[in-house]
Amino acid sequence: MCGIYGVLSYKDKLKDINSLVYELGVQSMERGTDATGIAYVQSGTIKINKKAVSALSFKPNLPKFTKAAIGHTRHATQGDKSKNYNNHPWRETVRNCQFALAHNGIIWNDDEIQRKYHFKSKVQTDSFVAVQLLKMQNKLDFDSLKFMAESIDGSYSFNLLDNHNNIYLVKGDSPISIIHFRKLGIYVFASTSHILWRALVNSELFTELRNGEFEEIVMREGDIMKIGCDGRRESAEFAYTETTFGMRWYDFGRADYSDAEKEYLGEIKHIAAMYGMDPEEIQELYEAGYTLDELEDIIYSGAEI
Repeated sequence: MCGIYGVLSYKDKLKDINSLVYELGVQSMERGTDATGIAYVQSGTIKINKKAVSALSFKPNLPKFTKAAIGHTRHATQGDKSKNYNNHPWRETVRNCQFALAHNGIIWNDDEIQRKYHFKSKVQTDSFVAVQLLKMQNKLDFDSLKFMAESIDGSYSFNLLDNHNNIYLVKGDSPISIIHFRKLGIYVFASTSHILWRALVNSELFTELRNGEFEEIVMREGDIMKIGCDGRRESAEFAYTETTFGMRWYDFGRADYSDAEKEYLGEIKHIAAMYGMDPEEIQELYEAGYTLDELEDIIYSGAEI
């Protein structure tokens, strides 16, 4: 349960990107407080700023005239957060660009992929296998993102930024909410709509939000979206499955699930209690086949259970 978020200002009308990125991180803390990180472009190079602190204590320190940034708040399930190389985002170089990547969710088959392709890295986080898959393809485009997404089993959404200020979003079953302020030329996204709206209410974009001067962009499972540095959108699709052989992960024996998944469920039950819900009811829904992200949606939407 991590948070991803980002901003693209393609008409250079956003006055304070630092304030907006900070607010997005603070509102995303409900999805993780173990580490916070951002990626941005400076002089044509991807820069990473990340620390093992909550977003409340994290300063983006984005340079003036920054056009785009992506961010991540981490709930650590695999990989020691005190070792900063385990925290998101990560930077990599491929044939056509540099890029940064961050992930929300859990990848079940990272060990299998690493053995299959003989990947080696000191990074312990399951998410890093997505970077390795893209590096193996040696390019960042719809084809390489499709290959990466279809190689992975689990629950996920990804945000990526290249050194040309293009943003890519890859949606599995983890949520992404996107708002486009067309008049101002600004895209803003976060993991969920309530995180996004809370951040925008506390930002310089509140007036446009209040006046309805925006459009909501919808992504569905299996969608890949490129938001170009000029604001134009392109889309592609991939075949999304949560587990191998077309089975959902809860079809497997529960005794075989990883410690990371158990910890994730425990965190969801803890948050449920904070929202006045019975953790045992969350456990019952989990046993009935609800995914971890579906349980999160129930909690944050206040739906009856």
